[in-house]
Amino acid sequence: MANMRFSISTDPQVHAAVKAHADTAGMDVSGYMIAAAMAQMAADDAAAAVFAPLDSDNAAALDEAATLEAPSLPAFEDLTAEEQAQVSRILASALGSDRADVA
Repeated sequence: MANMRFSISTDPQVHAAVKAHADTAGMDVSGYMIAAAMAQMAADDAAAAVFAPLDSDNAAALDEAATLEAPSLPAFEDLTAEEQAQVSRILASALGSDRADVA
């Protein structure tokens, strides 16, 4: 199979740094870039393998969650006096009101 060509553009400082590193490694720039890309791909594949079961679990959980019905909320009157007071305080705070009887 014939080699295929990539064309990579970068700023002069990065170009010079890559060339210097390739020279230090005794490689041409193409070989150096391929080695770097292969190392990155191996790291990506290893990370994907670690996260694949988690991604599968997350997808299953999202599918399950999509079938759930939201529970009905109790009416304000069905709350205890303490719960009603807490709701009133939260609403007053959220609405910027000093009134404690917002609800």
